[in-house]
Amino acid sequence: MPPQSVVIVGGSIAGLLQGLQLKRQGSDVIVLEQDPSKDRHSHESGVQIGPSVIALLDKYDATGRPAAIPAQYMSVAWRKWLRVLNVDSPRQMSNWGCLYLILRANFDGMKSDTVPSPPGPKSGDGMAEYRSGKRVTGLKYDKEVGVVHVHFVDVMSGDEGIITTDLVIGADGVHSTVRDLLEAPTRREYAGYIAWRGTVPERLVSDETVQYFSNRLNFSLMKGTYFISYIIPTEGGHVKPGERLINWVWYYIVPEGSPEMKAVFTDIHGKMHGNTVPQGLVNPSIWDRQVARYISQMIPPLAEIVTKTPKVFVTKVREAQCNVDSSFFDGHAVLVGDAFTAFRSHMGMASEQAARHCWQMDRLWRGEITQKQRDQEAALYANKFILLNRIIGLGGLELAFQVCKNVSSYAWLTIKHGLGFS
Repeated sequence: MPPQSVVIVGGSIAGLLQGLQLKRQGSDVIVLEQDPSKDRHSHESGVQIGPSVIALLDKYDATGRPAAIPAQYMSVAWRKWLRVLNVDSPRQMSNWGCLYLILRANFDGMKSDTVPSPPGPKSGDGMAEYRSGKRVTGLKYDKEVGVVHVHFVDVMSGDEGIITTDLVIGADGVHSTVRDLLEAPTRREYAGYIAWRGTVPERLVSDETVQYFSNRLNFSLMKGTYFISYIIPTEGGHVKPGERLINWVWYYIVPEGSPEMKAVFTDIHGKMHGNTVPQGLVNPSIWDRQVARYISQMIPPLAEIVTKTPKVFVTKVREAQCNVDSSFFDGHAVLVGDAFTAFRSHMGMASEQAARHCWQMDRLWRGEITQKQRDQEAALYANKFILLNRIIGLGGLELAFQVCKNVSSYAWLTIKHGLGFS
């Protein structure tokens, strides 16, 4: 049976997927989110939602709002050739903000432009509460009673509090506080390259360019660098042609600690950012120099969306992987999503992993698998997609030796699993 009370640390996609499932199954759920703002800033970022996310929405979403735009094909442009590969590869492309607001409407009834009339609770729902501006500072497990005491502080007032709960779910992302409090050994790694990102409204570009990017996930391979691009809804949930956004991500090698890294991550106010320079703060001279260096290598549709993007942001591509099982305190604390393993972003599988963790927990509560089996499934999936994301990213950056190394590792992992050694 699902636990009666749950505290979820982290109120992003992973936390809300867990929270919605638990609420629908009758658990009382409190989400503690460190960000004090009511509206999380999404940058209008594109995300792919896989079959596990779709299945959760099909089962638990009561808003009826479309969360994604279908893309039927995967296409590849190489150098100046517009399309050297085009294969049938259906997928669903979404907007982080749109998905977040749909989940919030279902979880705690938050109103937004995306869901102005949130659905009411259903029969059998548990209590659901989303507390913003709460930073978790400690976890204490009472083994005799089988509960966890969650200590937190209000980031605005400084007031402290404690919640006692049956289960703590750490869903607080790549820089997980819960993972640190549990002292879980973790490998953290900068991938060696960054991601420039942006979205451009369809109405700002030509019909020919919209048509080129429509109904497909596009890879644009240039010399030692590459783009991924696709069409997504707006944060407000607009999915009609002419109202949508073209999302792009540009992967580009920058050595850690280099003068170029310092220049890229120093914003217009002279502040150095450790991971992401948000929209509106990127130094325009740095961005203009980046575009000018590569514009001649871009195919015309790509050049148009890049140059007509109103605001860009930039982030470092990272990995983080917990090196032990994802459950702690005899199963009363669990790491999910990026808090357990954060992939490089090439396959857009972060939300899919988080949703798979939801289904795994559901099977655990139903008695279909043990906690150990659940942890093993989560670890195998993480190990596979760490390697697959590397292979795609390193291949796009033309780092052949590193691609071969990771292909070999993936093959060995598959063989070991087939033989029952993992």
